[in-house]
Amino acid sequence: MRVLLVYSNDMRDVLPPPPIGLSYVASATADAGHEVRFLDLLVGDSDGSALERTIRDFKPEVIGVSVRNIDNVVHQRLQVHLTRLHGQLARMRELTNAPIVLGGPAISILSGDALTHMDADYVIRGEGEEAFPLLLEALQGERGLNEVPGLLYRDGERLAGSPPRPLCGFDGSGMERWIDWKRYARAGSTWPIQTKRGCPMICNYCTYPAVEGKGMRKRPPEEVVDEIERVARTVNPRCFEFIDSTFNLPQSHAIAICEAIIRRGLKVRLTTMGINPLGVSAELLTLMKRAGFHSMMVTPESASDATLKGLSKGFGRRDVERCARLVRESGIASMWFFMLGGPGETKETVEETVGFAERELDFPGCVSMFTTGIRVLPGTQLAELARKEGRIGPDQSLAESVFYFSDEVSEKWMLKRINQAIARCPRIVHAAEDPASDPNAATVYRLLHTFRVAPPYWRLLPGFLTLKPVHKRRMRILRAG
Repeated sequence: MRVLLVYSNDMRDVLPPPPIGLSYVASATADAGHEVRFLDLLVGDSDGSALERTIRDFKPEVIGVSVRNIDNVVHQRLQVHLTRLHGQLARMRELTNAPIVLGGPAISILSGDALTHMDADYVIRGEGEEAFPLLLEALQGERGLNEVPGLLYRDGERLAGSPPRPLCGFDGSGMERWIDWKRYARAGSTWPIQTKRGCPMICNYCTYPAVEGKGMRKRPPEEVVDEIERVARTVNPRCFEFIDSTFNLPQSHAIAICEAIIRRGLKVRLTTMGINPLGVSAELLTLMKRAGFHSMMVTPESASDATLKGLSKGFGRRDVERCARLVRESGIASMWFFMLGGPGETKETVEETVGFAERELDFPGCVSMFTTGIRVLPGTQLAELARKEGRIGPDQSLAESVFYFSDEVSEKWMLKRINQAIARCPRIVHAAEDPASDPNAATVYRLLHTFRVAPPYWRLLPGFLTLKPVHKRRMRILRAG
């Protein structure tokens, strides 16, 4: 079949995220014998005409749309991706009668709501590499729809389908077959690598178990290094990023990956989006540095025992303090993420967390990112709590952007306290002032790329934010706001 796969994402966050998930699906679909056209609307649609042009030229028999985000989960500068998606789907309907299939992280989270609120024919929840080619077989009459794992579709007035079935194993994405890396490189992107899927943690706000399942499936370290070596040779990205939900849990797997890279003698730059304070040791950080890590994101979310318990994080303040000490000693640049306003949050717990960032994370190469309010997402324990507390109605769709704020502390006070912290410690930022949203950011990133600076560029923020002119300008803006 002629299959058009569309990466609909338009949110760049800290940096533009390449379509690794859709690349997995595209590779599996092409390997199954179908003719695949890959359309990347994040970096490949500068004038907005690519979708129409591609549908008219390619005449697809099926369209698969990958939806990465519902919104950007930042209450103060909310950007709703689904608004743009509605327009994209409507235009597809005008141009073709091909069935439309939705997949991707946002769709796995929304589940049946995706069909209720969007004009599509099918939804695939969970991993798509197996399910999407099986759906194509079903559309060709070679099997029943009920044989496709994770599929949802309308059957009269009701939704029918099968539960997701996590894959036993997986290999490389084959993303180099599908994207124009030069565009991503100029925008400051890193090349994504998965070493495992599934998350057994029980954080009450998190959707990773819905997207990838709870059972952890690890790739053999040598296979991961084979992928890095191949991509380094053929594409030569300036930095690889491990995008596992948590890179260092279990710590033994992260150590094995680093040791395999060191044994292979690869000269690559590495970063990761997920370091959990629970699985940090001096041994791991030493190996990470030897393997090529120059930066990492750390995700404690709080430095208060009470709040960490309220978020079901599975660790306490002592673990966060220990992690901060080890990260500081390692010399690896780090961005720390904190969420204020969750269940049981008070002025005292906010003070514990913000004060921790002021005192323990004020060192070169470190930046602390705060958000206020926690996005309530479908299928999470936080959603159940919010319904129980009457914050959302029993039938209210969480495709709408709903945020949880503790009744014990006001959003206004939390923002004021963070601004006070920024005045004392310029390496603290609030997600509402995300530098990536600055219209000049793209120009700066292109310049950094031209001068061959390796991403991720957020690792340059600690030094930039401490410049006196920059700090004074930020304070003027924050006081005015």
